[in-house]
Amino acid sequence: MKKKEIFAIIIILGLTIFLAFLPTIINSNNKKEDDVILNEEKPKYIIITIKGELKIEEINLKIPYGYTYGYIIQKIDPYLNEYSIVSDNLKKRYYNDETIIIESKDINNEVVIETSNKININTASSDELITLYGIGEKRAQAIIDYRKIKKIESFSELKELLGVSDEVINNIKDKAILQ
Repeated sequence: MKKKEIFAIIIILGLTIFLAFLPTIINSNNKKEDDVILNEEKPKYIIITIKGELKIEEINLKIPYGYTYGYIIQKIDPYLNEYSIVSDNLKKRYYNDETIIIESKDINNEVVIETSNKININTASSDELITLYGIGEKRAQAIIDYRKIKKIESFSELKELLGVSDEVINNIKDKAILQ
């Protein structure tokens, strides 16, 4: 065999091997942010606790990692009553154990928001703000400094101020209010 023929065979074998592994390479580079966990190991199940306006005091659900709020609402539907208000964010996914508070409306159809557990972004101390997902000392101080100038009136305003993702804001919405 000539050197050119040997070189061509080596090139063809190399390309064949590369093309065989190309789908694996592409899939490993296209992982969604939701699929990445620091330990590279996802929990199979998480515990969601539901409290608030229900026919019973509390519900504890063991659900698969990453399931949506819509799935949870389907499971607890028999325990909701005519005063229960569920969020319209049915696509929100859960990756950690959490507590969901089902809000209620009074007889006059006015919304009654349970705020005892929620942190008021406009009055909270730095220590309270730091307990919220995605907020550290610097972001807490940025909120406090901004509040001296202007009250924060929406979560989109907070998102812009902090420069965070929708996921962070959605997690903050679950634990905080703007009053």
